[in-house]
Amino acid sequence: METNKNTAHHDLKTMLQDLGLSYKDLAEITGNSYDSIKTVLQPNKEIPRWVHLAIYVWKVKTQES
Repeated sequence: METNKNTAHHDLKTMLQDLGLSYKDLAEITGNSYDSIKTVLQPNKEIPRWVHLAIYVWKVKTQES
């Protein structure tokens, strides 16, 4: 399970870089505060389900290109 958590965080970081997004952007997109985004995306925590969905969609769209 630890590998999956680390992989998800790595994928998130790669996705954000690829899309040119930041945690501030995620806060604006989701309607959450910047501090809330920082809290839920800490490396020692499980990635939220909505982030897994975003990563999945990004990977599928990236493979289509």
